[in-house]
Amino acid sequence: MSDVRGRGFSTRSVWGSWYPGEDEKYEPIIPPIYVSTVFRHPPGIGRLLPRLGDLKYSRENNPTVMLLEATLCGLEEASWCLCFNSGMAALSSVLFSFLYSGRTRRVTVMRLVYAPTRLLVERVASMSGASYNVAGPPWDELLEAASRSDVIIVETMANPTLRVPPLRELYGLCRESGCKVVVDNTFASPAIYRPVSEGGHVVVESLTKYIVGHNDAIGGLVATNSREIAEETYTWRSLLGGIARPIDAYLTLRGLKTLKLRMERVSRTAKEVAEWLEDHPKVSRVYYPGLPSHPDHETARSLFNGMYGGVVSFEVKDGQEGALRVIDRVKTIVPSPSFGATESLLSYPEWSSHRELPENERRSLGITPGLLRLSVGLEDPEDLIEDLSQALGG
Repeated sequence: MSDVRGRGFSTRSVWGSWYPGEDEKYEPIIPPIYVSTVFRHPPGIGRLLPRLGDLKYSRENNPTVMLLEATLCGLEEASWCLCFNSGMAALSSVLFSFLYSGRTRRVTVMRLVYAPTRLLVERVASMSGASYNVAGPPWDELLEAASRSDVIIVETMANPTLRVPPLRELYGLCRESGCKVVVDNTFASPAIYRPVSEGGHVVVESLTKYIVGHNDAIGGLVATNSREIAEETYTWRSLLGGIARPIDAYLTLRGLKTLKLRMERVSRTAKEVAEWLEDHPKVSRVYYPGLPSHPDHETARSLFNGMYGGVVSFEVKDGQEGALRVIDRVKTIVPSPSFGATESLLSYPEWSSHRELPENERRSLGITPGLLRLSVGLEDPEDLIEDLSQALGG
């Protein structure tokens, strides 16, 4: 395999762990997709249980998936990466690996995260007998809870109001207390932030979003520097059947080649759109970490490398009626619950990502009937602003 260690992020994204000549017969520039379900045992093999790195059966490992994992290790600056068939499958295996051991008795989840994450953690924790609680924002509450927890789960930029927790302070606190920090880095991607390199114990990503980037593949990632965590997570991936499909791994490798370019573009456009929305008379509030008005702007500025992602959330003054009117009127932007692709998408958190939370909690988190979440794509910013202008009514 080619060695791109020490090279720049974009070079590692393009070449990863593959270089023409790996297949000596054809020397393809693009690696093949391995669809075989089984592989020949190496000589003298005596193991029946799956182990990290073994190649026997595609529910355990697959060459296309392994190539993606090696590439992502370079981008995440992690020692071990495992790819799954969805982000939730990745998180599930991490939870099982922590909670099955019996050493994890208290799990804390940042209050403002993707609602299914909270529901999953709550149910898995209850099955294992571990206690479960939510905390933060406010961030003092989150840090205090982390000091009394065995595992804490946070998001780099929280869905949907893009709150950014004080991650460096959290890492330092957890180094002293022994708490393991699991960071969902989906809204940032490794192009903007790499938690493992700063002290996060486990990174979870939905590959489906920015890393794939084209709305045509689903996947998840777990990255860590701990071999013990990687082996436990690998075992649960094998038992649960959660490995990424070879075709999705191939499409993810394709998407990675333009990751940094896409993140630079959507960050610029999102900031331009956010600034325009702040001045619009029918918008009461805008959430974007790149704006000085965002409550965590200084934290985001210190953590991220000059990019703040492509998601902008904004509150329409007319409440639910106004928000639904915008959704009905957009023409270039597509109403859809996802984010992170080449197409701009508009979602309604009240009815989508956070619909399962109690109403009073949604309100306390800033998820109001007038809140919309815009995922900025690669369209020209002028066209997006024009579309929002006509949808808002001027």
